Amino acid sequence: MSSKWYKNIVNKVKLFGNKVQVLESSVLDERKNYREIFERNLALEKEIADRTEELNQANKSLLTLKHIWSTMNSSEPLSEVLLTVVNGLSSELGYLQCLVFQLFDFESGSRLKIRASTENKFSEKISQILCSSVFSYDIPLGAKKNPIVQALKNNEIKNIKGFSQLFYDSSPEIEIEKLKEIDQLLGNKAICIFPIIVQGKPFGCFVTISIRNEILPTEQNFLTLFAGQIELAVTIANLFEQIKKQALTDALTGLFNRRHFDQCLATEVERSLRLNQPFTLISLDLDHLKKINDNYGHSTGDEAIKRIGEVLRKNARSVDIPARFGGEEFAVILPGIDVEGGIVAAERLKASIAESEVNDLEKITASIGVATFLRHTESLGELLELADQAMYRAKKNGRNRVEVATREEDEDWKNIIVEIFTEMLLKHKNSEVSKIVNKFKVYENQDINLQDFVYMILKYVSEAYNNVYNMGCVDEKLDVIVKMGKKTNTSEEEIEKFKIATMLYDIGRILMSEEIILKPGPLSKEEKTKVLENPILAAKEILKPIKATGHIINIIEHYHEHWDGTGYPGELSGALIPKGARILFIVSSFYAMISNRPYRNALPYEKAVEVLKNGGGTVWDARLVDIFISIIKSKRELFSSAINE
Repeated sequence: MSSKWYKNIVNKVKLFGNKVQVLESSVLDERKNYREIFERNLALEKEIADRTEELNQANKSLLTLKHIWSTMNSSEPLSEVLLTVVNGLSSELGYLQCLVFQLFDFESGSRLKIRASTENKFSEKISQILCSSVFSYDIPLGAKKNPIVQALKNNEIKNIKGFSQLFYDSSPEIEIEKLKEIDQLLGNKAICIFPIIVQGKPFGCFVTISIRNEILPTEQNFLTLFAGQIELAVTIANLFEQIKKQALTDALTGLFNRRHFDQCLATEVERSLRLNQPFTLISLDLDHLKKINDNYGHSTGDEAIKRIGEVLRKNARSVDIPARFGGEEFAVILPGIDVEGGIVAAERLKASIAESEVNDLEKITASIGVATFLRHTESLGELLELADQAMYRAKKNGRNRVEVATREEDEDWKNIIVEIFTEMLLKHKNSEVSKIVNKFKVYENQDINLQDFVYMILKYVSEAYNNVYNMGCVDEKLDVIVKMGKKTNTSEEEIEKFKIATMLYDIGRILMSEEIILKPGPLSKEEKTKVLENPILAAKEILKPIKATGHIINIIEHYHEHWDGTGYPGELSGALIPKGARILFIVSSFYAMISNRPYRNALPYEKAVEVLKNGGGTVWDARLVDIFISIIKSKRELFSSAINE
């Protein structure tokens, strides 16, 4: 009995023990599961934290890239873009120091100089240790052991430790103690060097100093992207510079163009008046360019023009402003130079040009005029005219010489105009040139004013060319212009200018190519440009030897301006358009409409009047249109009465 009881007790104890073991095992398994879950949660939390940090870093990187793109697209100078890159990496992404080295060519050889550097406390500390700015140092391209040179030459990314390596073989050489102090300051921080290659040419290197001891592959890939942005920034900056240069320079010679020259001349006049310091203007014209083009071809003529440009550049000081106006015309501004110094400079240019060699030409020469501001005049416009007059006097007196401006009016302006106009006619190869010139010579020594002289030119040229132009029409137009001038209370002097402008405009139209004048159809864009430019160019040539004629040119230049501002070339509107230009536009438009053309029949009188009325207030000055219509209506009525009588 007792034995059986004992066995039951033992079995129950064993059973209980087994249950306890099972329970313990279950508890242990659960603990293990809980530990695994806990460890997984810890790992997940760490991964989330790491990914969050990566996202924050990526967000900062994108913002930095956005800032760089904004700077690049704002046409900021390259130095500003590079500074944005290095400061962005340091401030937004936590790099200790970033630098951009650029390759420059010097007479002593090519060198890498720092173009941009981070501006922070760390860079200030480095400058304190060096006792100078990092910009004071450069690296010869021949420093083969320098890692920056190696990275650029081999076009490879280099990872290094130690700031001192960056300036190995630098100029001037940095003291070893200072380099050691900077190395101690940096410790074992990672330094990465990226080559910058722009359009296949080495530009320089991009250097980053990290806050970490190692740079991960993903980080290096990201920094490579930044290096690419620098390459793009340099490309864009170069394009801006190229466009700017094209806007300021003459394509054939590389000298400044007329637009930039005029801006510089206005600035120099203001400076001269403020400081009471003279400056000299040289006006230069290549001799016999037409003969060179005719006998040797236009390519030789272009070479002669380019050679003049080379001479002007070679002889110019850093402050001088040499420019090409177009064709064979050049000019040079000599700041701070009086007339005596200007003569010396002009003689030097003349001699250098005469010594130049151009293909098959034995010799090229130039006629040069010299005028000094404050000495000869205090007017910008008159300075240009005086220099041009002196240059034309040099041509008249045998060419290949220097003439100085005088305050006196040039009494031989008729002779000079005849010479200029003869050259213009020769370009058109008209067989009547000699007859026209002989007619001019009859009036050279006669007392004749500019208006009558221009009228005579217009008369003889229209007869010689025998085209669609007739002098009866011009007499009619001039009569209407006089009447319009009087009805608008315009002075006799101004009316005379209106008449001269009208005749010069017509001369320019007559000298237009016959292919354009007689073309039976609409003109091409290029042909329209020639129609616009030819009267202006002709007027400028004819008026060169005459002082104070800029206002006449101004009338012709703005002939096509519309009252509402939609015209050209200046898009002037309303009263900003010179009165003479407004009157000339109305008168010439009307008489053109009622005249036959090869490509259309003349409009009836009433239809032409209707066109003017409809265009009043948009194309033409409405008040002047009304005055014009009243004048031609009166003239027509008088003509009808005369016929009836």
